[in-house]
Amino acid sequence: MSAVKRIIYTLILLTIPFLSNMYINDFNWSLVDFIIMGVLIFSFLSFTDFIRKKFSGIKEILAIIIVVIVFILLWAELAVGIFGSPFAGS
Repeated sequence: MSAVKRIIYTLILLTIPFLSNMYINDFNWSLVDFIIMGVLIFSFLSFTDFIRKKFSGIKEILAIIIVVIVFILLWAELAVGIFGSPFAGS
């Protein structure tokens, strides 16, 4: 997958929270939230693309599972602060 496709997919995925931010009062993302999530999505797509090119078989599956788990943990930490780090959300 080319970098342009990763950027396009990232922007498409970010339209969901953007539209929610416009029409739902309880949904309140700032510009920084969109930038951070964009970086996370783009990084996730880049890592999975790299893994698909470098590994095959069970190694590929395990590596992608690890990337998915790390992505979900980072997302949850930034959203609600499950680990209590200084940059955790509230």
